[in-house]
Amino acid sequence: MIETLESLRVATAKALGHLDEPHLEADLLIGHVLDLTRSQMWARHDQSVTCEHQQAVWNLIEKRRRGVPAAYLIGKKGFWDNDFYVTPETLIPRPETELLVETILARSDNEARSVVDLGTGSGAIAISLAKARPQWHVIATDCMPGAIEIAQQNANQVGNIDWLIADWLTAFRQGCFDIIVANPPYIDETDPHLDDLVYEPRSALVSGNGGFADLNEIMTSAKSALKPNGYLIVEHGFNQQTAVENGLRKAGLYTQALKDLSGQPRAVIATLGA
Repeated sequence: MIETLESLRVATAKALGHLDEPHLEADLLIGHVLDLTRSQMWARHDQSVTCEHQQAVWNLIEKRRRGVPAAYLIGKKGFWDNDFYVTPETLIPRPETELLVETILARSDNEARSVVDLGTGSGAIAISLAKARPQWHVIATDCMPGAIEIAQQNANQVGNIDWLIADWLTAFRQGCFDIIVANPPYIDETDPHLDDLVYEPRSALVSGNGGFADLNEIMTSAKSALKPNGYLIVEHGFNQQTAVENGLRKAGLYTQALKDLSGQPRAVIATLGA
């Protein structure tokens, strides 16, 4: 059996060599089992590892090789400035979605705002905004009670968030939000990329009508829910930007397209006025 932390890291990275970042993935799994950060592992490279800990790591390796996401194996995923608990009931937060948080914070001052995060999942967007702007009132919704429970755990002591089991904007009166943010399901049920996402909740990924059913519902109801100077920011798929902009304009909103760090169309902002 492997005896040192460094030799375990090397062997784990080799076993995960088919992944894009095997060394990072190895450190995530080993760090989870040993409760060590990457810097601590580097500093203790010659530390002995017990047989029990080695076996625990190899158990995770086998699951990872079968395609189980690392975030589900270690129970958390980093997003913005925090780690978030995730389970198979919640979508794993993507770094591309940080664009929504970044854009909202850049566009908004420190005055009180009313914000709703539609389809909150793990709560990553809502909690990131609420922590960055404690004077805001954030409402986070999801149609899945299990997701709301995980999001509430992630919120911990963040006090300016209310949680609601609801379907998009159906629960709200007209003109009540300064900011509506949504990362809805937008993948077509026939998309071959779903083969790589079998462990994540299908309801958080797939939408009917070619991927547009949930987007359309949000686009048609957002205008009435916004305050006069409010705006909607919604994430979409890489090939949906034109259709989303057209849908929002048809609903009477003015739009601005956003690209993520890789240069891919990622989101659209929609306002009541130009």
